[in-house]
Amino acid sequence: MPSRRQFLLATSSATAAMAQPASDKSAADPVKKAKPAAEVLDPVPVIAPVPGPAYLHAGPMLGHVTGTTARLWAKGSNAGELAFKISKQADLSDARVVQAAALVETSSFTGQVEISGLEPATRYHYAPLIDGAVALSRPYPSFVTTPAADTQSRLRFAFGSCVGRRGMHAAAAFGEMAARRNFDLLLMLGDNHYGDSTDPAVLRDYYFMLRSVDGFAKLTRETPTYAIWDDHDYGPNNSDGGTAGKEDSLRVFKEWWANPAYGEEGNPGCYHRFSRNSVDFFMLDSRYHRTPNKTPEDGAKTMLGARRLQWLKQGLSESKAAFKIIACGSEWQTLTQADCWSSFARERQDIFDHITSNKIGGVILLSGDRHFTAGYQIQGRHLEFTSGPLGSGNGTLQENPERFTGADEGKLWMILDLDPAAPTPSCHYEIWQAGGGLLERRALSLDEINGAKKITRSPTPLLPERMESKVRPGKA
Repeated sequence: MPSRRQFLLATSSATAAMAQPASDKSAADPVKKAKPAAEVLDPVPVIAPVPGPAYLHAGPMLGHVTGTTARLWAKGSNAGELAFKISKQADLSDARVVQAAALVETSSFTGQVEISGLEPATRYHYAPLIDGAVALSRPYPSFVTTPAADTQSRLRFAFGSCVGRRGMHAAAAFGEMAARRNFDLLLMLGDNHYGDSTDPAVLRDYYFMLRSVDGFAKLTRETPTYAIWDDHDYGPNNSDGGTAGKEDSLRVFKEWWANPAYGEEGNPGCYHRFSRNSVDFFMLDSRYHRTPNKTPEDGAKTMLGARRLQWLKQGLSESKAAFKIIACGSEWQTLTQADCWSSFARERQDIFDHITSNKIGGVILLSGDRHFTAGYQIQGRHLEFTSGPLGSGNGTLQENPERFTGADEGKLWMILDLDPAAPTPSCHYEIWQAGGGLLERRALSLDEINGAKKITRSPTPLLPERMESKVRPGKA
């Protein structure tokens, strides 16, 4: 077992090409891309206590928000007491103070708290306090609580994966997302760092590197953010439920993400469920209970584990929401690589059969991991979007009869624009590229979402909108 220092030194010689996913062996005549030149990466900075009085070291970050509560997260530079001021006033006059937690070295001085007693559909301003002193200058960040329960209203949410091996790799994507601020919440779908380890110290260093990216920090101070993991931020590449130290990975994950829940009592993991604007979100854990990919199908092979599979089925059956979002780190479509649902075809089909036989409508599958962005109509019936990379090197789209759209150049993310309150609930998907802007916005009907109608292919390749022509001197 290498030491942590040896691990960091080895990582410093990693190349950008290491982030490339395996090619799709099932596709015919793949188009080969030239490999980028090798990039020598600097070592990941090691977190250490900063001498002197504690100050704000990362954050604050906004996590799960409801009509009456909000989860807030922050990290100090040293030991101290964390609290938050919160007020309807931008200057925090008449603010109340809510104590959070002691910032201690065993959790890298991170802490979070759930603020209660809030009013629906109301803007609140807030600031972290460390040892009683406001740790952030004006203007203070703010957020809006969700509408009252069961309210149907428009919701735009962004999602992506694969941030890259160093924080700078996702800087362009997060910088543009923060500048545009054109969505209501953010889903991080895995490979949220590339620590490739279960060593808590290594994991914390990689988490801190992401939180230090300026665009990510600005965006997540005011945008509710939810996360699940995939292999690289859970453990080594292609990790599964047998990974040694997975309990440590989960403990550190809980320190750095302000999710509404982390698994269930007696069944740990990063999975959770939340609802907003008549949209139900089922955020899955693709690793903690996963059988190794190469295990032969014996009727018990699983990605989710029996208890979570039942949790998902029951939740879908009970949901009254117009849209049900099922997010997973691993891709769902059929012609993918082995570290995806293709290795768990029986369990995938069990989920699909449950949706079909119970006539559960409005289901949209999300995924990451593949280093490109695409939309699929799986088996001509089940809708999936995979999104990324936010910072990693790009994979290559292959010919695939299930795919109806896609992009594989540059740093990419997606937005779903859902309106359950429309006379007929509406859905638009958007594909965004850092520096290129909106590549595609397209409406999907309920028949297309539910598999009653085939989705026609989008024109390819998707290209950024052209800039306006220059007006030359002497010409109109």
